[in-house]
Amino acid sequence: MSAPKTPETNEVLVFTSTPNEFRSVSQSVGRQKFKKLTCSVIDCGPGRINATFRAAQELVPRLAAKKPPLVMIGTGTSGSLSLTLRQGDTIVSNGAVISDWRMEKGQEVTVSPYGWFDYRPPEPQHVEKMTICCQDDLVLNLLGKLPEGDFIRGNLLTSEAFVSGTDHKLSLGATFNCLACDMESGVYAFIGSHLVKVPWFNVRIVADTLEDTINDYFTKERDVTEILGGKIVDTLKVLDET
Repeated sequence: MSAPKTPETNEVLVFTSTPNEFRSVSQSVGRQKFKKLTCSVIDCGPGRINATFRAAQELVPRLAAKKPPLVMIGTGTSGSLSLTLRQGDTIVSNGAVISDWRMEKGQEVTVSPYGWFDYRPPEPQHVEKMTICCQDDLVLNLLGKLPEGDFIRGNLLTSEAFVSGTDHKLSLGATFNCLACDMESGVYAFIGSHLVKVPWFNVRIVADTLEDTINDYFTKERDVTEILGGKIVDTLKVLDET
């Protein structure tokens, strides 16, 4: 049996999406000393386009120098799609689905980036094909070591569509088998699994729950990001020992 491949670097790229997220994570990570890891916290800006361009800016020179990161972590806030989640709960995920939807003639139109369009919610076999999973041993080992009471395992749904209404959120969670929704997690999943082959996972903290509106998110985002940095440090400490 051949020896496991040693990574070129022990650098971890941590991608954030808002100024509050960046401030919390960068300050917390900056105060922590790691034995093996070096960590770069990056402010991408919100949404799939910003996340894609900023991730490419960071990855291209590293890959050209043959020094890919050890792992990519997408982090930030999310909106609950589950009855069991509350504000401040933290989701750790190696699975993501990218899908947008809109209402047309009274029907929900689901549009995925995989080339199929449907005037109905997708069938389970379609959702399975849409779900991007990272099965890298490093990531699976790390996720297995994180304390279950502090981190909840589950898939994340990525969309730039507006999510409103308890029933609609529950329907999305059930349809896509996802615990929460955000605008960037699927980008890091797609890039890491399909474009550059870099291990990845996402850590998201719940800001708005099923009963909340988009306006509630903006009032709660700052509160939950205050504890986001500590959650990322907790994750990195486990990774440092893995």
